[in-house]
Amino acid sequence: MPMIQLIRRDSTIIELEATDIQFSFLRKVLVHTVPLLATRAALDLNTPEVGITINGIITDDEQAKGDSSAEMTLDLSLAFGSAGAGSWYQSLDTTWASVKTEMDGASIKFSTKGQIDADLGESIELQLKNGSGSNVVATASIIYANISSTTNTSGVSSAIKTALEAASIKVNGSTVAFTTEATVSTKAGQAASVSYHNQNGSTGAYTDEMLVVKNKATGANGNSTVAVRKIASSSSTNWTKQFFVSDFSGGVDGVKMTRGDKLQDLINSITNPSAGGALISPNVLTGSLIDLPDSIASFDSAQFLRIDQAKAVKKYIIGVRIPYESIVSSTSGNRELRQFLIPAGPGTDHSAESNTQDFDPVEIINNKPVRPNPFLQQGVAIPCVVQGFDPGYEAGDSVWTYQITLMPVE
Repeated sequence: MPMIQLIRRDSTIIELEATDIQFSFLRKVLVHTVPLLATRAALDLNTPEVGITINGIITDDEQAKGDSSAEMTLDLSLAFGSAGAGSWYQSLDTTWASVKTEMDGASIKFSTKGQIDADLGESIELQLKNGSGSNVVATASIIYANISSTTNTSGVSSAIKTALEAASIKVNGSTVAFTTEATVSTKAGQAASVSYHNQNGSTGAYTDEMLVVKNKATGANGNSTVAVRKIASSSSTNWTKQFFVSDFSGGVDGVKMTRGDKLQDLINSITNPSAGGALISPNVLTGSLIDLPDSIASFDSAQFLRIDQAKAVKKYIIGVRIPYESIVSSTSGNRELRQFLIPAGPGTDHSAESNTQDFDPVEIINNKPVRPNPFLQQGVAIPCVVQGFDPGYEAGDSVWTYQITLMPVE
C-alpha cells in the first residue's frame, strides 16, 4: 500500500496510507464542424483541468514515526563574522598562504548525540592546522585537520572530511570510530559561484564546499550548540574572519499516534487554515522559455508580512507527494523512488527520464534542512489545494477511511 505525503507550509508532512489513487485530466478542446467539407476543426488553447482523488485508511502507528537526526553544516563558501556577505576570505590577502594562516588554529567544538546521551561531558574539537598534529582521544577529543597542502576551499573541505572519518573519539567512556556516531557528506555551498570566482577569477563552482555532519542516532537530544573560536599561541581569541558554521539542529523525536490523533491533525490542517497570502513563481508563467533562478523568481507574501510562523499559516496544505518506482531515471540501474509531477508553464517537460529528483527532496536554506515549497519550486511535488475531505469510520475493521480530493494549482 503506497504512502502519500501531504506537504504543509512549515515543511512538515502528513503521511497517509492510500488504497487507491485516481488522476483526472480533462483537456478543453473546442471542436467545430466546417460546413460543406464534413471536416472537424479544433481549437486547442492548452487549458487542461486536473484533479486528484485519493482513498485510503488511517490506522494506529505500530512504532514511532517522523524521527530525524540533528546535523551541523560547515560552509566554506559563505562568510560569517566581520568578513561580510561575500566569500569569507575576501578581506584577506589574495594569496592562499594568507588564507591558511587565518585558518590555522581555528577550532570547532561539538558533541554527538551519543556523547550528549552519555552525560559525561564528552566533546569533540575539530582543529584546522597548517601542519600535522596528533589526535587526542579523551573526554575532550581533539581531531586535527591538516590544511598545509591545500590550495583552495575544496581542498580544505576534503581535508576536514578525511580527518573526521579517520578519527576515533570517546563515547560513554569507550573509544569508538567517529563514523559510528556521525556521517560526513559534502555538497555545493550556498555561495559556490561567488567563492569559485574569487579564488579563480572565472566562472564555475566547487561542488563540495559545504560539509554536513549528521548524527546517526535520531532524536531532539542531538540538537546542540557548536562553539567556534581561534586558538593562537595558547590563548583563545574570536575567529572574526571565519566561514559559516551552524549549530546542530533538525533532530526530532519520533511520535507514535493513534488513528484518532492522525484524523484530528487532518481536521485541524484542512478545516481552518490560512494560505498566508500569495505564493507567486514567475517560473510557472515562463516555463522553460526563460530560465529564472528559483531564489530570484519566487515571492511568498507570508514572509513579507511576517505571518509565516503563525499556526494557521504553517499548517496550510500546499502540495501532495505521490511516489512511484523508476528505472529509466535511475543512475544505478536499480529501481529508485520518484514523485509524480504535473508540468505547468509553456514548454515545461517532466518526462520519466528527466524526473531525477529524489523522493521527498530536502534543500539547505540558511544552513537548515527544509522541504522546498512546491508552489515556489517546480519538480519537487504536485502543488495543490485541498478541495474535499471525507473521513468515515469502519467499525468492522476498526479503522478510519478517508477520501481526499485535491486540485492541482500553481
